[in-house]
Amino acid sequence: MVRRDEVRSLPKTTGPSSAKTMSPTSASALIRVALVSDSALFRSGLRSILNAYPAVSLVGEASALPVRELVRAGAPHILLVDAHVVGALTACAGLRQNGGRPRVILAGADADDAWAVQALKCGARGILGKSATVETLIKAVRVVHQGQVWASHRVLTLMVEELAARSAGAVPLDAALRSRLSRREQDISQLIAGGLSNQEVARRLDITEATVKAHLTHIFQKLMLRGRGQLAALYHRSLAPLSVGNGVKPG
Repeated sequence: MVRRDEVRSLPKTTGPSSAKTMSPTSASALIRVALVSDSALFRSGLRSILNAYPAVSLVGEASALPVRELVRAGAPHILLVDAHVVGALTACAGLRQNGGRPRVILAGADADDAWAVQALKCGARGILGKSATVETLIKAVRVVHQGQVWASHRVLTLMVEELAARSAGAVPLDAALRSRLSRREQDISQLIAGGLSNQEVARRLDITEATVKAHLTHIFQKLMLRGRGQLAALYHRSLAPLSVGNGVKPG
């Protein structure tokens, strides 16, 4: 089930007063950043780093997605999201559909180039690996705030190559995917992309959890995906227009 927002607003001025006391003009130039992670330790580490930089204003934190209230209250420019938070790629896709604000940087990502490419397609504007330094984090925040993309050269190269290959293909991606999945598999893809667990999908479709797992295995094999995150990204990019059937309600 989707968890309610767990938002904690932060003071506008944190850390040494000499660093954070600014005129109205300079305050308006601050890069407003919000944090999202279900790990208190993860948030604490990023909070300490960001509060040390006068050009950054930390405007709030949340422990789960979605973060509508956090975005509404803090109006962040950058949403710094733990890459392992459930629904991270789905959130990127949703923000992209709503104009791409705030811009999302996924932090603490595994060294998985395919996943990083999917994240960028989904709408993420930055990918930071687990080995990223403090300097890299701050540079990524600035670059993404300026409207650019932060990712490794390898990931950007793969992204360009895939876009070029897709444009040269004769069959549209969404049409190809529809032909690969059965109606039941399309229903399950929709619900998984909506953030439901296997157990919740089983209840919704009145089937066993083992059946859901079996269908997911077939879906991953047919679409050459590694897991639920990639399925969610692919669904929001290509399968979302599919009609709802077999008693499935929009998730």
